[in-house]
Amino acid sequence: MTKEATRLDPFFNPQSIALFGSMQENWFFGAGVIIGDLLKWKYKGQIYPVHPKAKTVYGVRVYADLSEVDAVPELAVIVTSFRHVPGILHSCGMKGIRSVVIVSDGFGEAGPEGKKRQEELIRIAKSHGIRVMGPNTVGVFNSENRFTTVPYDRGYEYGRKGKLSIITQTGMYSPQAMAWNEYEAGINKVIDLGNMCDVDETDCLEYLGLDDSTEVISLYMEHSRRPGVFLDVLKKVSLKKPVLCLKPGRSAGAAQAMASHTGSLAGKANLYEAVLKQGGALQVEEYEDLRDCATPFLRYPLPRGNRLGIITFSGAIGIQCIDAAEAGGLVLGELSPESRRRLVAANDTLGGHPIDVGPASATAGAGIFTLYKQCFDVLREDENIDCIYLNGYISHGLQPAFYEDTLRYIGSCREKPIVSWCYGPSQKLVLEFGALAEGFGIPFYLSSRKAVRSLSCMAGYARWRAA
Repeated sequence: MTKEATRLDPFFNPQSIALFGSMQENWFFGAGVIIGDLLKWKYKGQIYPVHPKAKTVYGVRVYADLSEVDAVPELAVIVTSFRHVPGILHSCGMKGIRSVVIVSDGFGEAGPEGKKRQEELIRIAKSHGIRVMGPNTVGVFNSENRFTTVPYDRGYEYGRKGKLSIITQTGMYSPQAMAWNEYEAGINKVIDLGNMCDVDETDCLEYLGLDDSTEVISLYMEHSRRPGVFLDVLKKVSLKKPVLCLKPGRSAGAAQAMASHTGSLAGKANLYEAVLKQGGALQVEEYEDLRDCATPFLRYPLPRGNRLGIITFSGAIGIQCIDAAEAGGLVLGELSPESRRRLVAANDTLGGHPIDVGPASATAGAGIFTLYKQCFDVLREDENIDCIYLNGYISHGLQPAFYEDTLRYIGSCREKPIVSWCYGPSQKLVLEFGALAEGFGIPFYLSSRKAVRSLSCMAGYARWRAA
């Protein structure tokens, strides 16, 4: 890593940590929550809780003052009222601590007085050479080495190690707000920058670009303090790893709301549009896209082109898929004569594209699942198809479990990206189908549009990188 990127190591892998704030046990918020999680995750570093009145927390000694700690912690996390933050930050600097996460709010996002308080923090930090993440943040969640600064009880255990890392200017992607335990592909790091008074998205993008445990980077960015430097870093990182970006604030109302969220200024929407496009970022539209559009990247190689293959239980859905594909830069693949011959040989209702197995289901009975496999093999082996969309139908008579062998078979394919969606009269059964597909490594989405859009991201990235 570069020297500057290495300076961020204490935020992600500190060998020791000091924590300031409430030490209440079994509560939903506070420094005590962080300590409880670190102990559950068997954090190997030293933990130094600091509180003027508490004596112990989860069996760990609490220090009345930082001066009582006989070592210099690598990282400090401040979870107190904003009134106490300047004094604590100064004491951290005097102690020799050079990395601090400030969870406390009441700063840049809190109007003119808050902005003044934030300027004071910056002045104190600079005088001591401290790097600050925040304020108004939950900091870092790092599943790779089982480290967290998130002060909220997330309500579930987390044991996976994924390859997706997220940089965000909101806590809405952190584990207390998103069910990462239900995401089969797994999360690596979530970095909440909060008001971003110092450590910013450019710093973290460079860090993750050099992080071997991160394969895909997602970015929620309200603004950048250094758009020129950001563009330079983005270009370098995008050549190695896909970077997905959600940039809100296109409307005047949204830009105004952003100013009260993290104290940020939206800047010109067209400027950011140009920067992201030039830098190779894949712009997405919705909150969940930073997770869902990343999934195929984590499971498949990049497609060779933009030609989509479709297997559907409904002709109408196939048509909708073509609309979604063309809107995202994909085209419907032209099946080879041999592929069409094989389809007709499998069932005389087939032969077209999209491949609609619905009519055949009326007479095929249980043989419909063999038909699915045969149709999939056609798309898998056709050189004119680069990626595949799969649609299923479920009902109380056609249970998700009936698809198990078919999904296992399709899930064994790793040479072309595959996505799936399912419909039917029971949302519960639809979600069961989705869990089954995900269990076999096939990304599942709650709509055809979302599924196809994720493939568009892959094809768009492959095209940009090749160019």
